[in-house]
Amino acid sequence: MDIEALRRIAELSKTDKILGSPTRLAIMILLYLRVKMKFTDLQSILGLTPGNLSSHLKKLESAGYIEIIKGFVELKPATIIKITREGAEAVRDFMRNLGEILEYLTKEHQDLKPN
Repeated sequence: MDIEALRRIAELSKTDKILGSPTRLAIMILLYLRVKMKFTDLQSILGLTPGNLSSHLKKLESAGYIEIIKGFVELKPATIIKITREGAEAVRDFMRNLGEILEYLTKEHQDLKPN
């Protein structure tokens, strides 16, 4: 991998340290696609323990990327996680930057593509 590619990847990880975590990025992509999800659904899909998921959600909430809503669904207590406008913008920006890096790598290393 060339120096420019490494520089771009390092820059991306510094741009948004919250989304630089693969787990938090996965959470945010799921919420971006669905807008809101139950805590238990996120936990099941991602295979995380309740404590691990809670830790990631607290960081996302502190960054203003999600809203955590406690309430009832079908008369059962439930915690709903909802992406905020700022969170959706952050995901779009992060993915756009990642796409630019991938495009650069593809163009710079076309000789590595299978025929």
